[in-house]
Amino acid sequence: MRMRNTILALLLSVTSLYAAEISLDYFTAKSDGKTITVSWKSSSERNLQRYEIERSGLDMTFKTIAQIDAKGAQSSYYYSDEDAFMKQNDDNPTLTQQTKYSYRLKYVGTDNTSTYSSPTNVSHSVSGVRRTWGMIKEMFR
Repeated sequence: MRMRNTILALLLSVTSLYAAEISLDYFTAKSDGKTITVSWKSSSERNLQRYEIERSGLDMTFKTIAQIDAKGAQSSYYYSDEDAFMKQNDDNPTLTQQTKYSYRLKYVGTDNTSTYSSPTNVSHSVSGVRRTWGMIKEMFR
């Protein structure tokens, strides 16, 4: 019994040595009518391999849309999501459904463990011309 407790304590301490530790100063998503820019700044990054940016619509089903390698503490990151308004999975999305998104970060550690940030929400207003052109392009993909 004592041996098992010792082994368990050793495993927990080794896991905590390699687990990713991250602290963010901010995490935001903003729309300019053409793209949504997701940005964040880390105040500390320890044992972090990469960030995965995930997006969801109203159904709150998050899907990975990009990966960015970690650069180290005090780093700023930006990602422009140019396809957001075309990526709704509903059979017949309404205009409201197509313009509200949530983003979150998945922190992937050097040992491939992962944790998630809290989501940030954004409303994306796209002009009718841009929406029509995007739908035409999507038909031919």
